[in-house]
Amino acid sequence: MPLSTQAVKKRTAQNRYKKIVDFKNLARLSANLHKQGKKIVFTTGSFEVVTPGHCRFLAEARACGDVLVVGLCSDRSISKLKGPDYPLLNQDARSEMLTYLRSVDYVTVVDEGEPHATIVLLAPDIFYTNTKELENGNVDEQAEFLLKRAGGKLVVCEDHNPYKSARDLIEHVADLRFTEIVASYLWSKHIAFGLDSVPNFKPADYGDQTPQDRKAFNPAEFIYKDKAVLEAFIQERARLGWTTKAKLVFVSGSYDLLHVGHARFVEKASLLGDFLLVGIPSDAKIKAMKGYGRPIISEYSRAYVLASLDFVDGVYIFDDFTVADTLATLKPNVFFTVAEEWNSGLKQSPEYKIVRKSGGRVVTAPRQSPFLSSSSMINRMAAKKVKDIFKECMDEDKIKLMQREGSKFKLHAESDVKKT
Repeated sequence: MPLSTQAVKKRTAQNRYKKIVDFKNLARLSANLHKQGKKIVFTTGSFEVVTPGHCRFLAEARACGDVLVVGLCSDRSISKLKGPDYPLLNQDARSEMLTYLRSVDYVTVVDEGEPHATIVLLAPDIFYTNTKELENGNVDEQAEFLLKRAGGKLVVCEDHNPYKSARDLIEHVADLRFTEIVASYLWSKHIAFGLDSVPNFKPADYGDQTPQDRKAFNPAEFIYKDKAVLEAFIQERARLGWTTKAKLVFVSGSYDLLHVGHARFVEKASLLGDFLLVGIPSDAKIKAMKGYGRPIISEYSRAYVLASLDFVDGVYIFDDFTVADTLATLKPNVFFTVAEEWNSGLKQSPEYKIVRKSGGRVVTAPRQSPFLSSSSMINRMAAKKVKDIFKECMDEDKIKLMQREGSKFKLHAESDVKKT
């Protein structure tokens, strides 16, 4: 008898730890996979903050073969190359995060720029990389020689635009934090300063990230952006055999800079039913609720990463301050939400009453990584960079240059006044 969808999700969750493979076991993994006739694809990366670009890259890598093994760059090697403030997250957290992606079959820790031993042990059929990795020297002649000797080949993909690395996000957040600090100081002196006059601080948008390989998984097919599409989602699930016995679970959150705590929480929700729909508020609503500079990642980009998780069946972007209307339309069997002090009056909320009225139930659970939040990640990302910006501003040569530029601006302004 085939397993139910819920049973399959539970089995996947129980076996997730098996996706992380010790370096010493790579040769055995390779032998087992090749014995089954599987084509092994290998790629490497830091994956400090999982972005839509990463998800597309890994999906296209996976489409080149049968099994994708990701070589995650070790903490030691990243710190050596990028400095003591990196990586943003340790290798355990980064490894676990990769196991939640449906395109990733196995993860092993390697040293950045030194894939040689891994190539020898894993003997991949394909080493998948991009032009930036080649330019950075992370795949050298020795690596190519070892790959060829093992019967494999190098596949290089073009960088997908817009390209944004973890460092690009850090620059984005730091510029925002710097502007906020300056604005706060000026406001305290009763000097007007309009943040909305700075157009560059929109959420980071990674574009549609459509995979070039049609065989690659495309998260866009699982993203719904309006109520009519949400209703179509319900009808489609019914057409595919959604019976009264199948359970629909709904969970919502901003999920800005998705991390392992988010992934654990959403997976926990998925285990309560057969189909999981994740709701995320639009950029406009998050900005209204959390203030200028949030979200860091655009609504579509946030949805894209969520839809790449192997336990998510759909992501709905709603343009409301609460999920009440969505719950009324969706009528889920289970509404999964966080158990925290701010949520203690849940049973008196409209959301609770809506779910109960339609015959569903509300299930709560604590945060799965209480010491890790998007806000803490954002602040950590920005802290050092903000200090560097202030240090740069205090440089005497910089001050003199700004004074000269200021004088030019004053002369232009006076000239314009005379003309009028």
